[in-house]
Amino acid sequence: MEMSLVVIAALLYLGLALGFILVVDNLVGLVFRDPRAPAQPPLFDIGRAFAASQKLYRK
Repeated sequence: MEMSLVVIAALLYLGLALGFILVVDNLVGLVFRDPRAPAQPPLFDIGRAFAASQKLYRK
């Protein structure tokens, strides 16, 4: 019984530690942006693009 409690406690500790590391990593990434990171492509309306392609296809 005691061994299972130790295993559960160890897994919980590892999970919390990994979660904390991920949170800190994301916060640091927000503050210190990498200037070499590729720019995100601009989002566009898929519906409009599809309508335009259908319009060109009909001609």
